[in-house]
Amino acid sequence: MRVEHRRYARYLPRKNAFAALGSKYNRVGKIIDISLGGLAFEYISGENSCSNSLEVDIFLVDNVYHLYNVPCKMLYDIQIHVPHVNNKLIKILTTKRCGVQFGELSDYDLTQLKLFLEGYTIGLA
Repeated sequence: MRVEHRRYARYLPRKNAFAALGSKYNRVGKIIDISLGGLAFEYISGENSCSNSLEVDIFLVDNVYHLYNVPCKMLYDIQIHVPHVNNKLIKILTTKRCGVQFGELSDYDLTQLKLFLEGYTIGLA
């Protein structure tokens, strides 16, 4: 049995929750898990999906919730699936997982993030 030593408990979104990293939303994908310390999301990457931004947006597709410009730093950005096909267009598209750690949150951002965790997630076992 593996015991996790994370500082914050992780949660799974109950709805389709998304993260958008970068001022031009260079990386947009479905949130895999989230905590008060950060989040992980999966996205489809093309050839040019670079972003030096240190902010992430968190939102639900039905526009009930949208938290803008949360300060963060990228912890990892890894490829999780490579299509094994000969089509050149498909070859440049890969699925990636990105993990970000939240930076110093304002009182407003912290309150909004807690509301998101309470209202739109379930805990991980």
